[in-house]
Amino acid sequence: MENGLAGNHVSAILQDKKGFLWIASTSLQRFDGENFLTISNFDRLPGSIYYEDIALFEDRKGRIWMGTPDNIRVYDPVTAKVAVVALEPGVMPPGDFRCHAFLQDHNGVLWITTGAGLLQFDEKNNRFRKAPGLPDSLRTRMRSAIVEDAFGRLWVSGIHELYMIPKNRDKVFGMHNNPDSLAILNIPTSAKKIFEDHHQRLWIATRGESELYTWHPDTNHLRSFIFPYKKGENDQVYDIIEDVHEEIWIAMEHLGLHRYNEKEGRFNLHLPGNNKDPLGLHYDYETNCLLIDRDGHLWVGTDRGVNIMSLHNQSFTRLDHRSRPLPQSEVTGIHTARNGDVFIGYWGQGFAWLGPDLRVKAHYTHRPDGSGIPEERSLVWSFAEKKDGSMLIGQENGHVSQFDPATRRFKHYRPPGFSDQTVLCMWPENDSIVWVGLYKVGIVRWNMRSGEVTDYKQVHEYIHRNTSVSGIVPANDEYLWLASSNGGVLLFNKRSGKVDRQIMFRRGPDTVRNVTALMPFSDSMLLAGTDHGIFFYNHRNHHWEAQTINDQLFDEWILSVQPAGNDDAWFTTPFGFYRLNGKTRTLSAFVQNDDIIDNSRKVRRNIAFLQDGRLLVGASDHAMAFSAFRLEVKPPPPDITIVDFRVLNHPVNVDSALSPRTPLKLTHRQNYIGIEFKSLQNHAEKTQYFYKLEGLDKDWIHAGNILVARYTNLPPGDYIFRVKGMNMAGVFSHNVTSLYISVLPAFWQTWWFRALVVLAILGLVYGYFRVRVYLVRKEARSRAAFREELAQLEMKALRAQMNPHFIFNALNSIQTFMMKNETEQALAYLSRFARLIRNVLDHSQLNSISITRETDMLENYLELERLRLAERFDYRIMIDPKLDSDFLEIPAMVIQPFVENAIWHGLQHKNERGLLTIEFIRRENQILCIIEDNGIGRDAATTLKQQSHPTHISRGVQITKDRLQIYNSRFKMDASFDIEDLKDANGNATGTRVNLWFPLLED
Repeated sequence: MENGLAGNHVSAILQDKKGFLWIASTSLQRFDGENFLTISNFDRLPGSIYYEDIALFEDRKGRIWMGTPDNIRVYDPVTAKVAVVALEPGVMPPGDFRCHAFLQDHNGVLWITTGAGLLQFDEKNNRFRKAPGLPDSLRTRMRSAIVEDAFGRLWVSGIHELYMIPKNRDKVFGMHNNPDSLAILNIPTSAKKIFEDHHQRLWIATRGESELYTWHPDTNHLRSFIFPYKKGENDQVYDIIEDVHEEIWIAMEHLGLHRYNEKEGRFNLHLPGNNKDPLGLHYDYETNCLLIDRDGHLWVGTDRGVNIMSLHNQSFTRLDHRSRPLPQSEVTGIHTARNGDVFIGYWGQGFAWLGPDLRVKAHYTHRPDGSGIPEERSLVWSFAEKKDGSMLIGQENGHVSQFDPATRRFKHYRPPGFSDQTVLCMWPENDSIVWVGLYKVGIVRWNMRSGEVTDYKQVHEYIHRNTSVSGIVPANDEYLWLASSNGGVLLFNKRSGKVDRQIMFRRGPDTVRNVTALMPFSDSMLLAGTDHGIFFYNHRNHHWEAQTINDQLFDEWILSVQPAGNDDAWFTTPFGFYRLNGKTRTLSAFVQNDDIIDNSRKVRRNIAFLQDGRLLVGASDHAMAFSAFRLEVKPPPPDITIVDFRVLNHPVNVDSALSPRTPLKLTHRQNYIGIEFKSLQNHAEKTQYFYKLEGLDKDWIHAGNILVARYTNLPPGDYIFRVKGMNMAGVFSHNVTSLYISVLPAFWQTWWFRALVVLAILGLVYGYFRVRVYLVRKEARSRAAFREELAQLEMKALRAQMNPHFIFNALNSIQTFMMKNETEQALAYLSRFARLIRNVLDHSQLNSISITRETDMLENYLELERLRLAERFDYRIMIDPKLDSDFLEIPAMVIQPFVENAIWHGLQHKNERGLLTIEFIRRENQILCIIEDNGIGRDAATTLKQQSHPTHISRGVQITKDRLQIYNSRFKMDASFDIEDLKDANGNATGTRVNLWFPLLED
């Protein structure tokens, strides 16, 4: 890991609770498995290379503490800021602080050893102070290693001795105050490192004598180890760690790494430096620090960066150029013969022949003399064993070699029918016939004795494209199952040479065509490995199913498959090897060394069983043998870490928002967010991610290859972003990582503001309508009252105008009778006049009356006029039988003025006896009242009026006209009248006709 580090000299490595790696060199950098982020620089002067020692520590609050030669710094993940922590006045002047180690005890108290002695952090005043209760004569000597054991005791290194502070912190014990005669307190030198293992033993790496001590509190036994370096000089231990297998590792100043064997009671494994080997331990002068990460890997900080070593399963046997005379090249094929021999094919390095004990018998590459393989680039791809025990070695460019292990001799073939293509697989049917799967050519039948090759172009014609055959499985004597690259699984008829059946799998909307491996799974089932997972095909009912994990399709490129017994199967992918439980259809993934499966090129990683029951798997430049029973099931992936949170594309620190008590609060404008997440694994483990935003997403969303969740235009509200990881075997991370987010609404988006607005609007609307209704009603009442009053006043006024007119005329008639001494006529007239006046008074308050009552009043009036005029005219009143005169109403006292005019202006001046006719006729929805006289006509009447009464103005007709207009307006009716002048054939006036039209109103 030299690339990306600020400096090669690594003095401290720390993994925090989230999984981030913190590496101290010339800077403190945070590593997320891919990228480095520089947090703080340690360079003192331009051109300085590194500090000698940097101490790193994470406290319970997640703060990262940095001890440097100059000062103490702390990184707060909540604020994402680095601050220098102050010292209590009088501790020491800054400049040569030499911070060595941090410790937070069971009470949460933070301790630190420095050049000024033992200090304690004062949380309240945010500064370090002298450790209380300790005399300065002792405290100032406590400058180096510090640890708290399982009993709560503090062990602190002094300048030339060790000190022990009991759990209650009320005393200090040392070499000169050792009432319990603890052997560990007799160590006469300073300690660079003190470490407690799972046995509660203390390991003390000392300076001076460079001895490593181990002390057990139960036995009080002190034991020492020395590691000779040069004549008369021992190597010094710089760091101590315990791995996942509870084994002790130590980092040496010069001699690399040592591992302690608990059974043998000694350090029996030594890993010296080897900078030339890519897999060796790289350093120039020293190994400085050790770390066991949460995945169980050993990190070694040296003066050449960081080395990482897998410690998961130490039962793996590596077959490579380091341990055996084998080539350093990619493994392309593996085959185990019936006698237990192993054949391994290599990219560009031919093949190796090993015995059942995995000792190399021979290695063959291209040799022009025929003692090797003929393929010039030594590219071997496949193996097949004939019944006679000879091996067929399939190569590139159409080469096949037959190797006899007994004689170690070759026979080489290059049939023209192979079209110089790569031999991907072979299945010998008998001693002479071999079925061969070729790259792009498909399937061919090769007769080794005659050399005849039959090419079946029908296969290409059937699937309409070139295809490669990478697997051949015999179905019966007549058929073969073929794994093709473009046509899925093919059922091939050996006799006809045709494809009888094609099986294409589906993955969502896509068709899976590339079948990379094929294996009989049961009597009726085939297991097909493809570039998109595993499919099970039942060739009896022609039904297929896809392998799923937690209802998700298992979508991996299958490199090879191998039966595992009990309907189980082994298979490999670019990300590891798996065991399939055929009954439950579940997968098991296993912990492996990182370099077993690292196949980004998707080259076949064959699995083969060895004679002793172990598995052999091909890898990038070696093969690995291991026992399937000693495999460790892969644990769940680490809890997912939120590595970046952006609001409007600006980074925001979210460490505080991981707790529901302190959600991340955003304004209503900060509603465009992006959340980047990751499983902090540093060893190429493939993880699937699922996330959802509670409050918005209903279901979990599969992240795919995009490890960023983006949400735009989030409405105000409270949200919880949840994300979890799943390994390729379907095991989820132990915990779901939750991020609490609160998008605060603008004041106009709050419920109370909206409620107030709604209430205000409702109030305004209600008030407006109330006022509007009140005003409308008031105006309507005013108008109605005004119109009613106006109409009544006008009608009363008009009637008042008419009635005096009539009374005046009637009184004139009575006066005339009296002057003529016609007493009886006067009395009769007066009687009818009184009756008429009573009718007028009764009807004056009515707007309409029935026809019967109107005609009764008209008869009284007409009789009065006949008496006045000495019966000089007759009258007739006729009513249409279609009219119900008792119930049909017409406007009151409208007809009388026209009758009066007919008498006074038409009939009165006629020399002979006149006739007045009043007729009521029904015309559809109207009542027609005809008032007709045979008087002198209007023209003659006007002439006489001007001669006899030139100043008199008659207002009866005009008043009636105005009354009808008011009547129509008041009652929304259409009453009207018209006047006709009647004339004879010579044009002489013969009378007048008035037509009065009333709407038909039935009560």
